[in-house]
Amino acid sequence: MAKKKGSKLLIWIAAIGVFIVVASTIGVALLLDAGGPGLEGEPEFLHVRVNSSLTDAPGAESMLVDPADLPPLTTELTALLRDAATDDDIKGLFLDIEGVGVGWAQTQELRDAIGAFQAAGKPCIAWADTYSNKEYYLATACGTVYAPPTGLTLINGLAVTQTYYAGTLEKLGVTANFEHVGDFKSAVEPYQRTGPSEAAQLAMDAMLDGLFGTLVSGIAEGRDVSEEQARAWIEDPPMTASQAVELGMMDGLAYRDEVMDDKVGGDPTSLKSYLRDRRRAWRSRGTQVAVLHIDGTIVGGRSDSDLFGGRVVGDRTVVKHLEDIRKDDDIKAVVLRVNSPGGSGSASDAMWHAIELTREKKPVVVSMADYAASGGYYVSMGASWVLAEPSTLTGSIGVFGGKMNLAGLYDKAGLTLHTSQRGRYAQLLSSVSDFDPAEREKFRSFLQGFYDIFVSKAAAGRGMSVEDLHAVAQGRVWTGAQALERGLVDELGGLDAALAKAAALSGSDASDLRILRYPERKGFLEQLMEQLTNPDADAAARVALLRDAGLNQPLDALAGLVALERVLDGQVAALLPGQLQVD
Repeated sequence: MAKKKGSKLLIWIAAIGVFIVVASTIGVALLLDAGGPGLEGEPEFLHVRVNSSLTDAPGAESMLVDPADLPPLTTELTALLRDAATDDDIKGLFLDIEGVGVGWAQTQELRDAIGAFQAAGKPCIAWADTYSNKEYYLATACGTVYAPPTGLTLINGLAVTQTYYAGTLEKLGVTANFEHVGDFKSAVEPYQRTGPSEAAQLAMDAMLDGLFGTLVSGIAEGRDVSEEQARAWIEDPPMTASQAVELGMMDGLAYRDEVMDDKVGGDPTSLKSYLRDRRRAWRSRGTQVAVLHIDGTIVGGRSDSDLFGGRVVGDRTVVKHLEDIRKDDDIKAVVLRVNSPGGSGSASDAMWHAIELTREKKPVVVSMADYAASGGYYVSMGASWVLAEPSTLTGSIGVFGGKMNLAGLYDKAGLTLHTSQRGRYAQLLSSVSDFDPAEREKFRSFLQGFYDIFVSKAAAGRGMSVEDLHAVAQGRVWTGAQALERGLVDELGGLDAALAKAAALSGSDASDLRILRYPERKGFLEQLMEQLTNPDADAAARVALLRDAGLNQPLDALAGLVALERVLDGQVAALLPGQLQVD
């Protein structure tokens, strides 16, 4: 007992010590920032730096950042750019690109906001030392694009690489026993095959065609060339910035300081100071609208992070947020910001039910980000109005489930197991036996029942017949543009359009909306205490060390398996296949 008390005392001492150090650091930082560029005087360029740390939802924040200066979320940045377009104190935009860490839909949402800035007649200058697909797609929203003389350009098209575990499982003596409902529901294939099925490849090709078309059309529009010319650039991409300039893909070669001095004109308005000003303005607005982030893999229980740094969104957390929102009469509408590949079917259904209860009291609008597929679509389908970006990956209306038979692995380890049972299906979900034909049929009937519920609820939400909904379901993934054509979403657009729709449905003034985000962005002390009391903290630190050692690939594969195990846990799963990422 004395040891436990001593440990707790050390934790509190450490917390107080860090609190003092961090508070001092923030105080110094605020003093240093006091002399930065202001918003008074002659109009200036706004300097916006985009890097790989950009994120869509509130989450783990840096402990050395004043809460007033937390980095902007993607949707905050887009709102800021749209405000700047009509701000007489801002005469232009310097887009400083260090990397784009968000997915294609968020990149497109940000690009549209830059386009709105340019459409207001204000110049936009983009600069980066490395341009890959997303960076160049974003930069072409600006009228002028620069790179340094030694810059790297590799705008070479899209690729999706998926990991298949069947060979590894065979070597371990593990057999995958999975069933799925939906011809295109390929989430189980990585555990049972060494490559995609014909149906999975067909769906993947259609999805890539849609995303590639968006990339090509965006480049063509931004550089004022034909789509044939843009496609030719991608098919035979230049590798150096000078070659890109010769081809007309960029406007010139210059170092960052040269662009700042010669094109921007000295010290521009910093994003930090302008964001602080915008946040004050946003907080002064009158009509409250809740923006509830459903960001990450859907699981039963509470929202948190897994050992690999990935987000998981728990049904209990979301249900509690929705209950609080329903009880608050000052909140006039709800926007669900969905950025999820899906997860647990039962957890998705619990969220759907809570959303239905909320919609009885106030409008619920969905804004889809990079993903709103499987369970991510399940929670979206009952909303009053659904919006997606053209590049959002959505749909995937289908389910799967099953188990891993570990008997061979135990045998390799020298373990002997003996099972006694009563009841024909006592070992239905046993981890040391394969499904026999009767068990497989029994389990498949369970999945079919859940799929029927999924389709019927989606049909009711979309105002379609069950037959028509089933025709575009079956586990197939669509882009947002393809989903609109098939009636799975109502409109293309980002969070700004979703907020405007929520205002219209609630009879509110769209220009006077004050956003209340759920979950709230946490301060450094709250995060510190969570870390100190997190039982998984040591394991998470070990994973970080392995990543630093360059072992990303096996870790990413392991992360997928860990996520699958947590999602299933004897339940039906509605999840995208593997670690689906379009590069």
